[in-house]
Amino acid sequence: MAAARRVHVLGGGPAGLFVARLLALRCPGWHVHVYERNPPEETFGFAIGLTGGLLRALEQADPDMHRSITDAAYRFSSGGFRLPQGEARLGRFHSGAIARAQLLRLLLKGAREAGVRVEIGRSCTAAEVLGDADLVIAADGVSSATRNHFRQEFGAQVTRGRGRLIWCGAEVPLDGGIFMPVTTPDGLFVAHGYPYGEGLSSFVIDASASTLAKAGFGDRQWAGEGQSDEAALEYLSRAFSELLGGGSFIGNRSRWGSFNTVRCTRWHHGKIVLLGDAAATAHPSLGSGTKIAMESAIALADAVTTVSDEPVSGALERFEATRRPEVERLQERATRSQLWWESFEVRRHLTPARLAVAYLSRSGAVSLDDLAVSDPQLVRLALADFADVAPSEVPGSGITDWVLGRPLEARRHGHSGSAEPTASIEVTSGDAWGLAADELLAQAREFLRRGVHTIRLIGADSRSALLDRLAVGERIKTELSAVVEVTASPEHLRHAADGIVTGRADLVRTGDGS
Repeated sequence: MAAARRVHVLGGGPAGLFVARLLALRCPGWHVHVYERNPPEETFGFAIGLTGGLLRALEQADPDMHRSITDAAYRFSSGGFRLPQGEARLGRFHSGAIARAQLLRLLLKGAREAGVRVEIGRSCTAAEVLGDADLVIAADGVSSATRNHFRQEFGAQVTRGRGRLIWCGAEVPLDGGIFMPVTTPDGLFVAHGYPYGEGLSSFVIDASASTLAKAGFGDRQWAGEGQSDEAALEYLSRAFSELLGGGSFIGNRSRWGSFNTVRCTRWHHGKIVLLGDAAATAHPSLGSGTKIAMESAIALADAVTTVSDEPVSGALERFEATRRPEVERLQERATRSQLWWESFEVRRHLTPARLAVAYLSRSGAVSLDDLAVSDPQLVRLALADFADVAPSEVPGSGITDWVLGRPLEARRHGHSGSAEPTASIEVTSGDAWGLAADELLAQAREFLRRGVHTIRLIGADSRSALLDRLAVGERIKTELSAVVEVTASPEHLRHAADGIVTGRADLVRTGDGS
């Protein structure tokens, strides 16, 4: 743009610092000012996972920053489940991680080198800078004061998850990502961990609210903002002593809490635009929170700098129109991942390989056919367990047809009718543990009481709707020991095959099932 502009950025997290740097680099005449309350060393948490997609986007948008981040990152690529019944490795799992404080230091340095004025130790509201600004970027986090002040204008909705999470670290070496469940007398805890330096690992541990209540870690009040739940960290260190090699978890404002999913029907209002967690959050089990934030920063910088002298309102409209579909796609995947982990206990009976495949296919982004190319050994083991055959009998391709054609009890594909009585239930939500699903479960229970043998789940003809049916089907199978059939269109049969292998359905019917 030809005219110099004044841009105020509220929040010095990854999204705020990066968008400020990009704007200053592309438009040296602009005045770009960042306000951040805390220095990098006082950040919450330990590390940030780096996905391949994010690194590619960084390299294209800012090669120098990409080089700085990758030089400082700890690289690893594999992951795995460590279960009481054995282990399963995930071959192509991640692209590495970086200490959160280190990432913020690099972005802070990069912003200042680009000419950004950064004030550390000062928080600022949109009202304070609005009169002096051509553009206000509110990157003020998941608890965004800007979003909360203009809640109605942004159409903000915050959904609290059922599960509870705690972030912590440990001085323990890991050779890659790890998922490890541990059962205590109080209930199930699951650790998700990955390395971010030599002998340094970051963890998020989840549990149900009922488990935490039994363990004595229900909702509690804290005297200081920086205080960690030391009692919980001691408890978890004992529970995961095998993983820690006798060491202990380390806290950094580590407390049990719920994950809040933020969605907004509109990301901008006047000269104000939301960015990063202020606009949209994704459950950490997907590993895409920083990806969404920094890629949105790139998209915003593109929108406001590519058309000369365009009004800010038009640039923000274009930013939202081009960026929203991808963010919503990732949020849908993250929600499915969240629901999968919150109900993890129901599928603990699966063999390690089948559980790993269930994890990888949980959001519908990856299918067995995809995994047969990227991780053929894992798929071979999972399918051998599923079909009760030797791994050598599993084909290397055509997985979907092989699964759906298996002559196993209660599994048929494309059948025109069933000798057993069948009842149909329409599924309209993928939350298999919500109130709507409770009603579906009651319907299924009543059908079974009347002598029905197979519960057929029907619904819209889309990939998302099929994933909803599979999620509900898993609960019906688990709680009622019923035979579950799902309807699926031919183009989505690969997802139906995933569901059969991972215990979410028994039968597939092509068509609407009516």
